[in-house]
Amino acid sequence: MKKYLWILLLPLLMSGCKGQKKISLYDQIYKERPATIYIAPLDDRSERRPMRTLDDSIYNASLNIATKQLYLTAADPLVFNGYYVLGPLASAQLAASETRTGKQLRNDNITDYQSSLGIDAILFITLLNWSETQLSWSAEIEYTLRSTHSGNEIMHVTVHASKQLQADFKGNPRPLPPDQEFAQKYNCDLPTAQRCRLVELTNQFILKDLPSGRRSRSSALEPYVSSLPEFFNLNINPSGGVELLKSNEN
Repeated sequence: MKKYLWILLLPLLMSGCKGQKKISLYDQIYKERPATIYIAPLDDRSERRPMRTLDDSIYNASLNIATKQLYLTAADPLVFNGYYVLGPLASAQLAASETRTGKQLRNDNITDYQSSLGIDAILFITLLNWSETQLSWSAEIEYTLRSTHSGNEIMHVTVHASKQLQADFKGNPRPLPPDQEFAQKYNCDLPTAQRCRLVELTNQFILKDLPSGRRSRSSALEPYVSSLPEFFNLNINPSGGVELLKSNEN
């Protein structure tokens, strides 16, 4: 199954269109009930600038930091949702011992992850592209969850996520308090803070939509709750809320 999401992200307060029921969108997850998930090393396909000036170096460093943030913040929403997720050290050791390429893990037999390690599914995250304007920062990200039992893709999402800021009277970006707190805590510049906050919010938005894992007390009604539509736009209103709207492709 595959869905494309075109979204603008800030605080995730949503209103607007409803998607199909979770039992329909995530039917294979409900059938297999994966408990333990391994997050494979991130596949970064985004481009970097040629190192010609100091600005190029700063820009590339910002992308590198945000790319790490994308990987490091993927586990939290899964754990919140009731899944067991391998920790960073165990994941690093497993990745170091793996002889197959990322492409092979996506396409070849991976039942050994279940029989030998008790892992039920592998989450692949592919960073496709970064882009920006004066007042917005965007990333195109692909998420694929593959079962180690059946080998099937049990979730596939491609999202184009953007985080926008208002301008001050001089036309410069005006960060929100959480953005300022992040930049101060990690001693980073505004663009880096925006990209890091963007990918963290995107992880939360996409991965918390999955059905509840075995550790979570899910409601009997959850499978019949509306999930994300396959195609939609997420627009930020001036107050910082988010409106979820269907795209023309629905």
